[in-house]
Amino acid sequence: MTAVKPVLDAYLELNLVLVLAAFVWLAVRAALAKTPLQHGFVIQLRALKALCLCVVLSPVLALGVFALAAQTSARGVVAIGDIAVAAYLRGDIAMPATQFEALLNTRQRWGDLVFSGEYPVVSAMLVLLAIVSVGYAVRIAYDALAIRNTINSSYLWRRSAKVDIRLSDRIAVPFAVRGLRRRHVVLPSHLLDTPRELRFALAHELQHVRAGDVEWELGFELMRPLLFWNPAYVVLKYQFDRLRELACDQSVVARRGINAREYTTCLLDYCARTVVQGSPRVLNVALVTGGKAKRVLRQRVIALAEAPSVQSSVPLLFLGLTIAFAMVLGLAAASVRQADDWSHDRIMLSTVVNLERLEARSSQSD
Repeated sequence: MTAVKPVLDAYLELNLVLVLAAFVWLAVRAALAKTPLQHGFVIQLRALKALCLCVVLSPVLALGVFALAAQTSARGVVAIGDIAVAAYLRGDIAMPATQFEALLNTRQRWGDLVFSGEYPVVSAMLVLLAIVSVGYAVRIAYDALAIRNTINSSYLWRRSAKVDIRLSDRIAVPFAVRGLRRRHVVLPSHLLDTPRELRFALAHELQHVRAGDVEWELGFELMRPLLFWNPAYVVLKYQFDRLRELACDQSVVARRGINAREYTTCLLDYCARTVVQGSPRVLNVALVTGGKAKRVLRQRVIALAEAPSVQSSVPLLFLGLTIAFAMVLGLAAASVRQADDWSHDRIMLSTVVNLERLEARSSQSD
């Protein structure tokens, strides 16, 4: 248990920060919905990526918060546990020392309880979570092999410095994916018979490659076996999938030579023919996403019709959101850190607890 404890603490802290990140994103999304940027899906996607990046870097941001606090009157006290201990020693919290210490060590006691094996129900839940996690990992590996086989059996049609454009008879929906060395855009062979659809599909997938959506999708999927149980992960993954397609559509039509009306018409025609055939599974970025196609299609048409025309303030807004995300998540990551048992305040609390226990024993002996 001693060797596992640091890993478990880091995992719990990541999930707590992820929950806060989901609430932060929902608040930002609600605020943007009341501004002209309610349909500015490009800036929304960039902001969501910045938020997720701050979650990944939250341990580093926490170190920065600790270093900054050490230079201020806080004297490095940022963790909630340390703040609570300091408040108790000042007399701001009125309760017996033993009771306060038990409350303070709730997280450690729950961890010991989970891994003690004394409760069969808890052990069964852990086994079930492990089985589901392994199932997701196997599914990801299976899908990766399926996509690899599709790429290997496809025909190399065009090649650029970074991207291979391939044609395949085995797929009905175009997708983009990243290999170990190169990125690949795979198109259904039948698109060669419709040059306009070929042009739009290729522009769409190349935009995903250009925006780095393929790598982000891969990252989200690789984290699924570890975070599938956390509702915050589900929320952020859904938001990313939605914004990824809407932002890509807006970026495509913003380029010169791409007409929004023609692109929308092509999207409607293509969806009408392919939605009943299903869509690729994970680890890809598709032109038409399957199960909820009607709602997704409606959102994409609205995104194309109501995209913001003025984006002059977008860079400053993105910078401001990124700084705010870094500050909030850095502070959160620092505050949920496990308190140091050997800090000065902790030693004083332990002394008070021992004195209280000695007093209790003395009163019982009398």
